[in-house]
Amino acid sequence: AHQGVPGEVLRLIQSAPRGCFDSALLAGGWNLLSQEGLPCLLECQRHGIAVHVAGIFASGLLVGADRYAYKTAPAEMKAKAKKWQDLAEKHNYSLPAVAMAFAALPKIVSRVVVGMATPEQVEQTLKTMEEGGKVSGEIWHEAKESGLLSEKVPLP
Repeated sequence: AHQGVPGEVLRLIQSAPRGCFDSALLAGGWNLLSQEGLPCLLECQRHGIAVHVAGIFASGLLVGADRYAYKTAPAEMKAKAKKWQDLAEKHNYSLPAVAMAFAALPKIVSRVVVGMATPEQVEQTLKTMEEGGKVSGEIWHEAKESGLLSEKVPLP
């Protein structure tokens, strides 16, 4: 499955002189369904490189589309998204708000990139962002306990 290009970002950071980069774009490797970008985030943190995270809705699967990695969503990803949906509802949050909050969780993340095409989507994104700011840390610990998040994912 497509996981963005965290390995390529990592390669660039490690092969360039320290101080060469002040920011990096991690697209698709850091969302509720994939944390493959964790090594990239940790390396950026070590080097003081701000990270901009994109692909936070997993090609749309986390906002109701039947798409993951730009293809029809496979059953295992749909099942994982459903578990996240159930957990979000249990804590009285929308799934998009939980996805947005997770994307911004690492301290090194300075920007969360969200695509919008209409004024209505801008309005909805602003509401989601506001709700995402209210997501409590309790949900991340429960996600780890249930296996939705890897034990390697650092939590506040």
